Amino acid sequence: FLSPDLLGSATASGPMDERGDPILTVPLLNITDWTDQVTRLMAECEIESEGAGHGVGSWTVIANGGCSPIALKVASNSVRKVAPFKAALTNVIVSSPPRLPFFLEGTDPARVQKSYRTLSGVTGRLFWWYALRRGGRFVQKFSERNLVGDASNLGEEWTPNCLEAAGLFGGMSRYSTFAFLAGALQDGCVESLNALKGSGITIDFIRGTDKRRNRAKSWFWTRKKRNSNAGGDSSRGSEGIDDANNDEASTEETISQYVGKNGNRGKELLIGGRISLAWEDSGGYAKSVLELLCE
Repeated sequence: FLSPDLLGSATASGPMDERGDPILTVPLLNITDWTDQVTRLMAECEIESEGAGHGVGSWTVIANGGCSPIALKVASNSVRKVAPFKAALTNVIVSSPPRLPFFLEGTDPARVQKSYRTLSGVTGRLFWWYALRRGGRFVQKFSERNLVGDASNLGEEWTPNCLEAAGLFGGMSRYSTFAFLAGALQDGCVESLNALKGSGITIDFIRGTDKRRNRAKSWFWTRKKRNSNAGGDSSRGSEGIDDANNDEASTEETISQYVGKNGNRGKELLIGGRISLAWEDSGGYAKSVLELLCE
């Protein structure tokens, strides 16, 4: 079982160069960087397990919301036989999946890079200070409004945990947040989805019963408008925005329907919560994962 902090975040936010010197300004990381990190950890786990006398039989990758492109790329690398791990990858499970356009539409790399440079300067430092001041009041309010169905589900540990992670290595984890805000995860997944089509790998989903759309927007990028009758806001962040939270969205094709047509099953299970499902309903989340794996 692996549950790594992605490069640039929390305990993995203190990068060093080849000489062992700290990197003071983290370069823009992307889906490929995080995929390479995960697949290498998987390969190392296989070696350690074999050395301990129990090999890894198969892999399942689980991701939440905007990190789903990483899970899909790990799976597609396995299908293409370019991943460093050896065991078969059989399942991908995505909780709180974004709407289908998130998976099919990419962003302008030049614009993402420009946004990241802006955030890595004075603008980002001011934002980070504002977000963490007053004991993380902004973090708490943002989470209540955008991430959970019931504010009481956050409990007493949510915000302190966020502040602790944000302060590691002198606050270096801000760069992973800046990459997220700049749109580094908004690169589209069409190539990965095409590679997984008919591969036998199942792609399933866990959704929350709270169908409200996440209205949080990035300050630095927006998606193009699909058409004037589409309904909803054309600016969509990469948090786990639900597909069926209003009459217009309920008529749109969902990612689960899309992968179902691709031959990757696309089963959906509902549990209590909104977006941060593993935190809001940990028991229901674990039960759903087991149910999907045992089918």
